[in-house]
Amino acid sequence: MFDTRVLFRIVVWLGVIANWSFGLWVVFGDGNSLLAMLRLGHQDSLLWLYNYSILLMILSLFYIPAARDPFRYRVNAWLLVVGRLVPSTTFLLGVVLGYMPNGFLTLFMADGAFGLIELFLLLNIFREGPRPRDYGYRQ
Repeated sequence: MFDTRVLFRIVVWLGVIANWSFGLWVVFGDGNSLLAMLRLGHQDSLLWLYNYSILLMILSLFYIPAARDPFRYRVNAWLLVVGRLVPSTTFLLGVVLGYMPNGFLTLFMADGAFGLIELFLLLNIFREGPRPRDYGYRQ
């Protein structure tokens, strides 16, 4: 029906675009408006958000090679899943334990959805095995 690799590539790139959109909004736009839209609470200082945004954009760059060839960039491929599911879990726990405002549930759902979809697709890709022109392909 659908090519698992194409879907994986699309989902990874959508995640990269989402991360960069978030980061660019903070770095070049109005971080307070983003916090208000996501209901993340008012902050007197946005230094933490600026730092988080820069790190998020850098982290996203490491996802790109895995989208191209998950066999050759196996570590990147698995870490991109971890890079989605760990923050997602952190956001959920932060809200449940009362450390973060309820708006972080939006980030929990977004990162969690990307992470679970990428995990499912990546498991299927590795179950199918490498194809010609993939790293590690043997005839």
